[in-house]
Amino acid sequence: MTTQTQSETKIPSLKDVKTASARVEQKAREMYDVLVDASVKWAGFGLGYGRTALTTSARALERAAERLASLEEKLPKKAEAPAEATAAETEAPSAGPDPNAN
Repeated sequence: MTTQTQSETKIPSLKDVKTASARVEQKAREMYDVLVDASVKWAGFGLGYGRTALTTSARALERAAERLASLEEKLPKKAEAPAEATAAETEAPSAGPDPNAN
């Protein structure tokens, strides 16, 4: 059984501490760069996906608007036809006998 005494413990020198500190700082910079690069790539991916989704939605809305416009064009034609028939009936005298003539 061995016991470690104060004299056997190695105390790092100032140079060793500075070297270790420089290595830690370098690794921290590398990690920071990796995180920034990954974040920028994910942000680019998200923005591209959002643009695609908005473009697709805009096209779908454009098609829906065109269909509504075509329905709108058809509605007045159908509404005008009965109105013209009603106007023609009120202007033309009835061809049958008058029920109030008796």
